[in-house]
Amino acid sequence: MITDMDITKLKGVFALQADMQHGFREVGERFDQMDEKVDTIASAVGRIENAIDGLAGAIQDLRTENGAGTAHLLRHDRQIEALAVATKITLSH
Repeated sequence: MITDMDITKLKGVFALQADMQHGFREVGERFDQMDEKVDTIASAVGRIENAIDGLAGAIQDLRTENGAGTAHLLRHDRQIEALAVATKITLSH
């Protein structure tokens, strides 16, 4: 038969319900802290993504503007060449 001494020894070896609840509470608090940290990181990453999107848009705008400028310069070059031929002027390159 199990004696009171045996029960006392078993209580010292195994976790009691109160001990388990305390442990679960600590784990829950740690998860809450981790959730807060993850939310902070997610917010920072969101801001970085927005900044990168803005930069990508600005780069695309510059590419479009450069393409239009190149077309404009090529058109002027053709017009200058046509004027040079029509007026019999030799252009130096």
